[in-house]
Amino acid sequence: MMANGFVSDVQQVALVVRDLDATIEEYAHRLGIGPWRVTVFAPPRLTDMRIRGTPLPYSMKVAVAQTGGTMWEIVEPLDGPSIYKEFLDEHGEGIHHVIVEHEGLDYDEALARFAERGCPALMEGRIGKIRYAYVETEGPLKTTLELVDRPPDHEPLEPDYWYPAPPG
Repeated sequence: MMANGFVSDVQQVALVVRDLDATIEEYAHRLGIGPWRVTVFAPPRLTDMRIRGTPLPYSMKVAVAQTGGTMWEIVEPLDGPSIYKEFLDEHGEGIHHVIVEHEGLDYDEALARFAERGCPALMEGRIGKIRYAYVETEGPLKTTLELVDRPPDHEPLEPDYWYPAPPG
């Protein structure tokens, strides 16, 4: 890694789509990726929502599945403004962001480091004890990066449903 580097790994590749259920069906049947955990994130489950620093409520339907060490995430925006809707309007469906690890820095330090380099928080929120922020990197880096803070004592949420079926 370069001397000024702090991005140490990629955890997740995420797409934004208009129809989440149709998309995960394609991934499951064409590529065998799944099972998918599908959850709707909206208030009150989703809190501390901000877009470009302004408190704004939004909601989304999210599906996640694992292949090896990489998580796949499919996001369908629901209510309120969001960077997901902006992406759909400007680019159409496709790869929207990747979650990156920030070796040697805690979440707040990593956010500050991105801001110092001209990439401030774009959209933020909290799901229980988990905090996340997308940083404004699409211009210089050609995609959006997401940072996530998952405290060791966080409790994973039960999905609203699984597709095609729960694991096991």
